[in-house]
Amino acid sequence: MDVDDCYRELGVAPGSSDAEVKAAWRRLAARWHPDRNDSPDALRKIQRINRALEEIRRSKQAATEEEDEQPAPQHEAPVEHTVDLSLEEVAGGCVRELRGEVVDECADCAGTGLQPHPTACPECDGTGRVRQALWFAWMSPTTECGACRGLGSTRQGCRACDASGKAPARKYRCRVELPPGLRGGSVLNVSARVQGRGQQGRPLPLRVHVQLKAHEFFHVQPDGTLTCELPVDGFAWIAGRWIDVPTPRGLQQMRLRRGTLNYRIKGAGLPWQDAAECGDCIVTVVPLFPQEFSPQQEAAIDRLVAGNTGAAGTEAGDRMAAWKRRLTSWRARIGGATAQP
Repeated sequence: MDVDDCYRELGVAPGSSDAEVKAAWRRLAARWHPDRNDSPDALRKIQRINRALEEIRRSKQAATEEEDEQPAPQHEAPVEHTVDLSLEEVAGGCVRELRGEVVDECADCAGTGLQPHPTACPECDGTGRVRQALWFAWMSPTTECGACRGLGSTRQGCRACDASGKAPARKYRCRVELPPGLRGGSVLNVSARVQGRGQQGRPLPLRVHVQLKAHEFFHVQPDGTLTCELPVDGFAWIAGRWIDVPTPRGLQQMRLRRGTLNYRIKGAGLPWQDAAECGDCIVTVVPLFPQEFSPQQEAAIDRLVAGNTGAAGTEAGDRMAAWKRRLTSWRARIGGATAQP
């Protein structure tokens, strides 16, 4: 009895669940059991019902065993890919197009470059011995075959890979959105598409490793803080002027303070990973002065000195005036003491 006929015998659709099959069998068995049904066809009918149930159970069990014997799908190991990012790309995020190729071992030779089964050595006809070339060949002694080293068999180069042991390269390509806040050593798992004949669109797992490029100005701290050493004009530093400071998001203005060398610009560093806040940017200024002043600079400095010392009513002017008075008094006292015999 065919399996589909068994389902029809029980009055259920092919592929019905075990519960549906068992319920149909119970219903028919209660109707056609000889103890309850006096029809002459009852015995034959109950036998057909039981046989149909057994056939259906046997077919389901066989299908289950066949599924269990099927090998589990092999998941391809991810391909390692490295991407170099600038600090500007880390600060704002970016989209990169990744390209590369994968070279697998030849499946026919398992990467050995040789045929899996040896063949008879053509040099010695499989004997492992060859005769030395002398005038009388029948008197020539035999020696070990150098081609097969006396084994009598050799393994020829694999024809599938031309003895290279490598399968044809598979090229892949994908566009990856890299979020802000990545660091050197961050790893992203993405899926690329394999290009090539017979593999178009096939997914390929990638493990993307992030590396940071060295920057012209900044050094990166683990928490996203940036440090920068910035040369500035010494006179601008003394005068407390505004200067432009580079940050990963562009130039930002900062006011110098005379006597202060270290500055902190809030939120001008790199984003924290998985957070909206950014680290700070610590700027160390290096005031630069000329080794020799030009005549114009000398004249300007003289004017500044004169203006500073004569600026009465200011703190600097009053302190300089008080100092001069004390110095004059001291000189007069010292001079008077030395003048006496």
